[in-house]
Amino acid sequence: SNALKFRSLSMRISSVLEPFGSRVKIYKSNFSELTSKLSQEEILNVRGILADIGVSSLQIDKDDRGFSLGSSTLDMRMDKERNFSAFDVVNGYSFDELIRIFRDYGELKNAAGIANKIINARNLGKITSAKELANLIGTAQIKGRGVSPAILAFQAIRIEVNGELDELTNLLDSIEKCGFKDCLVAIITFHSLEDRIVKERFKKWANSCICLPGVYRCECGNNHELGEILTKKPLTASQNELKINSRSKSAKLRVFKIKG
Repeated sequence: SNALKFRSLSMRISSVLEPFGSRVKIYKSNFSELTSKLSQEEILNVRGILADIGVSSLQIDKDDRGFSLGSSTLDMRMDKERNFSAFDVVNGYSFDELIRIFRDYGELKNAAGIANKIINARNLGKITSAKELANLIGTAQIKGRGVSPAILAFQAIRIEVNGELDELTNLLDSIEKCGFKDCLVAIITFHSLEDRIVKERFKKWANSCICLPGVYRCECGNNHELGEILTKKPLTASQNELKINSRSKSAKLRVFKIKG
């Protein structure tokens, strides 16, 4: 069962982190639930938050998770206890709903064309594998983008299934409201939608004046910044890291320092 798998994984992680003793606590939860797991005393003692928003290599490599273009299943759930999967999106969403996710989450210019392919194919029978879906959408690289329509469409479906952008936004909301002091917030993203959310939120946190645009003179006190941005540009993988881990190619790390 998933509960047994989690306990097994947490035991392996615990053995690696054993030297840190009671400082280590492992929870199974969404990013948005992070701060609800901590007491107020623990929150005040937190000095760093690191969130990796990407899909794990384990999930991509396991065929039964249905994340990769060659998978024989169509799943894409981060948490297999969820009742909603990629199968439901691909075989159940309307034409307009498919266009929405491919346009908004995959940033695909031909979202309508891809949605039409899926509608026509499923009229002949359910689409049951990621491999079938990838071949239907197209695996040749888009000129000038270095990725295929299938990769971007899979990204869109995965975001929809797992509510990934909402989870990231809710994580940032909880950090903003929680009262962390003298704390680094480091977030690793893997595509432009996630990176844009983090970039804009960090800019908001660093903004001292919160007066409405057009106000002739500051009336808010000009002291509302949460802290400062430590990475004016996102940090990316070095050439040496790319040789070891090619999947780090699209990773971007942004860091914010919450003042004490």
